[in-house]
Amino acid sequence: MLSDSESVQEIVHLINQDPNGDENNASKLKTRYNKASVLKLVILSLSAFGAEFLYIFFDMYAIPLQLKADIPIALSTIPNLIATVTGLFLTPVISNMSDRCSLPLGRRRPFLIVLFIITMTCNTIVTFGRTIGLNLSPGNYFISQILIFTGLCIAMTSGTTLLTIVRAYVMDSASIDLQVLANSLLTCISSFGVITSTTLAGINWRNTTLIKVFGGQIRVTFSLSSMISILITFISIICYREIPYSKEKNDETADDISSNTSETDEIEMLFVDSNAKGINQQIDEMYDNNEIRTQSSENKSKVITSDEIHSWNSIYQTYYLAKTMPKELFNLWITSAFGWLSFIAFTMFYTNFVAESIYHGNPIAAENSTAFIYYRRGVMNGSWGLMGYTTASAIYSLLIIRLAKYIDMRYMIAAGYLITCAATAVMCLANHIVMANIMAALQGFGYASVFNLPFAILASYHNYFIKEKEDKRWTFREYGLDISIIFTSMNIGTIIDCLFLGLLVSVTKTNRTAMICSCIFSGLGCISAFFIYKVPDVHV
Repeated sequence: MLSDSESVQEIVHLINQDPNGDENNASKLKTRYNKASVLKLVILSLSAFGAEFLYIFFDMYAIPLQLKADIPIALSTIPNLIATVTGLFLTPVISNMSDRCSLPLGRRRPFLIVLFIITMTCNTIVTFGRTIGLNLSPGNYFISQILIFTGLCIAMTSGTTLLTIVRAYVMDSASIDLQVLANSLLTCISSFGVITSTTLAGINWRNTTLIKVFGGQIRVTFSLSSMISILITFISIICYREIPYSKEKNDETADDISSNTSETDEIEMLFVDSNAKGINQQIDEMYDNNEIRTQSSENKSKVITSDEIHSWNSIYQTYYLAKTMPKELFNLWITSAFGWLSFIAFTMFYTNFVAESIYHGNPIAAENSTAFIYYRRGVMNGSWGLMGYTTASAIYSLLIIRLAKYIDMRYMIAAGYLITCAATAVMCLANHIVMANIMAALQGFGYASVFNLPFAILASYHNYFIKEKEDKRWTFREYGLDISIIFTSMNIGTIIDCLFLGLLVSVTKTNRTAMICSCIFSGLGCISAFFIYKVPDVHV
């Protein structure tokens, strides 16, 4: 498969063969190249499949595996809380390190590979931890509990960071006009990862030979999903070369540009005979010409130079860039935070809401009692609503590609949140499983919005403020860090929902409280979407 530079050289050769060719010929060449760009984005987006599988694994099996190792139910959510708090601080630091990684393998790929291996290894330890612990200490669950608990904490943290690196990996390779497509592909393929894992989990493997090989339903599901994920991730990593980040300008060849410059940018440069450079090259040039002024403790201006910011360690560098977040990015973060608060509240309590509020079941009733049977049936039927929202989010992600050409992305975010708000309100008022699952499926519109559009808007900010306006506030900013900053809204949402929603539900003694809070958060997100800064149309 051709690398980007070889593809560009091929186009140049074709143009040189017919220098007097008409515009139609140039248009055909550009169309051909754009198709190659789309194919590249599809292949690179496959890395989201494995990342999402590793993340969804926790939702499906974290608690059951802990209970099998005799870990009390009251402690089963602690790994999630620890990983969320850790990821809140660690993910931006690692993402910022990937922004300035100059290894020959590329900027994002070394982190993607290492995080994937760490997460996969920890998931394996969690899945087989009970057996490993009992073999090391027969009759004692202590080692099993340590393995599972530690494995979950590490795997959840690295899994969240992996999602950030994967998104930066794909967005680096997309031109500004393909950013919506890139993020839609990520959402769609992530949804396929969830659907594949849940489908494999829903198959009864107990009467197959695989159960004898791997030793249990969960282990079969994990092993098969892991094999598929490893294969797909391997394909997404090896098919294209990623150019490393370089602070120093390289004038030896026209091909050695930073990875933020997409192939579409390169071909457009050839057609218009422009000297345009990639985002990172322009940033490096601005490092010597621009300065960022910040107030010191003595209220004097302090000049932050390129050499100074590069001399800082990654932790302080991340802290400084997060502290000096532009207001446009902050408004985008607020809107994303409301979306995650709503979505996490919904996913955490929906099946329980169906089981208790619609089926009137009781999870602590006697196992053979009618109340417990109704509860178990409610959880099972409520899971179809979760499958519905996953499918809807995949379909809507594909529609976003078309809609974004005609509708302002701010209004699309507002519409997605509004649909989610209305659906949750109907869900709370209705008392029927079919209506509840239909409304749950509509949550996919809000999920696709929060998981897609903020990042496409972020890409337009980087293109406008860095490449065109040369805004000093954005001078030192890169995709990896800013993507991770938006993703921290998910961490904040998880922490708030874990700490306060459970308390509210216990006080009010009904799961409808969680659904009402989800509805309120969606409504606030809809309002906040109108405060997102819009890049002038001429620059999009």
